[in-house]
Amino acid sequence: MKVFFVNDTSDSKNWGCRATTGALRRMVNETGIVDITHTLYLKRMSLSERYISSNFKEIEDIFTSIFEHLPTGKSLTRYVQQRWIGPRWNRIAGARDVIPNFFEEFPIFAQKMLSGEILQLERKALEECDLVFINGEGSIYDRQRKGRMMLFIAYLAKVHFGKPCVLANHTADVHDPIMAEMVAQVYPLLDDVIFREPLSAEACQAFVREDNSALAADAAFTYQPVEKTLLASLGSRDGYFSIHPDSASGFNPSQPYICVGGSSIYLRRDRPSYDPIPGFKILCEKLRQYVAPVVLTAPDPVDEKIFRPIAQELNLPLISLTTPTQQAVDILGNADVYISGRWHPSILALTGGTPIVTFTANTYKTQALVQQMGLDAPTFDALNLHKEAGDVVDLAKFYLDQGESLRSKIRSQAEMMAQLAQKNVRYLKNQL
Repeated sequence: MKVFFVNDTSDSKNWGCRATTGALRRMVNETGIVDITHTLYLKRMSLSERYISSNFKEIEDIFTSIFEHLPTGKSLTRYVQQRWIGPRWNRIAGARDVIPNFFEEFPIFAQKMLSGEILQLERKALEECDLVFINGEGSIYDRQRKGRMMLFIAYLAKVHFGKPCVLANHTADVHDPIMAEMVAQVYPLLDDVIFREPLSAEACQAFVREDNSALAADAAFTYQPVEKTLLASLGSRDGYFSIHPDSASGFNPSQPYICVGGSSIYLRRDRPSYDPIPGFKILCEKLRQYVAPVVLTAPDPVDEKIFRPIAQELNLPLISLTTPTQQAVDILGNADVYISGRWHPSILALTGGTPIVTFTANTYKTQALVQQMGLDAPTFDALNLHKEAGDVVDLAKFYLDQGESLRSKIRSQAEMMAQLAQKNVRYLKNQL
């Protein structure tokens, strides 16, 4: 069976993206009945692609050809195009992205694909594959392009190419009415819809059929950290986990330590403006004074921006963004507590029994994870960290004091989640 794998996030500079795609592709391949022959990467899904109608495109090509043959050369042409002609021409020609903004546009843009105007790479993949497998992750929220694109691909697969289509391993935050309409129209068409946490399953209950949906768990639960004794034997050498330009000097995994990460809500144009650095300084100073040594982690480029100045000012070890996935699992899974608003790193910590203290994120996924793990604990407001730091420290100390009894419970629950994660590929297994 030839599979078109949509939303491969391994090209992203993010621990969780690399980890979950690696785990999910492994699960797909382990079914033994498929060959992933086509892949649509996150980068292509996130970047807009310009579209104008064929008539305007012909006019544009003619004028471009004329300008490029002028004696002034290409540099002047480029300047005039970008500074004066381009913006006006785009308005006249109705230039826009190739991905529909509303569900009503799906049939229109489907015809543009079929007529050869847009998305020809995706058309080829849809024509040649036997099944479309979509890694939903956290893409269905607001009016994100990547979410709209995966829903459009799913629509094309079912309506125009007659291919089985699975949407797996995902969170769906349908507060936005435009995205909710797309979900309401597309989900009933699909052969399987797998949610990775309960809040999304509840939110989309009206949009799925009883026979085509299930609650599972994230594929990242299938990772396992090494034993702490093995990690300590290697990692206790000073600077062992240092990756230039970041330094992990001072991190000794043979001793108790608390890992701190950022949140997916920080430094985004589509979320409230907030400077988290002062709050994290307060939090880290309190943690190392009252609880345990602090190890900063940078699972995402945003976290690098936040934690590099803090690491330098407070002389704290920082685990680099470019740390390999399994090393990140080993570090987080053997921490005494992990504190962040990051979905996947929190899961990687849980696989080793590490208690998590969560901040709010760009969707409700961190609250959902706490609920899924059966932890009776709040999710703290990431945009109020400077005020919440004291309560975060209190919860971290409470978890640390419970020791191995709590870790054992969390580890057992994480193992159950790893089994539940296999539901993400249940449609493929059913083909056997």
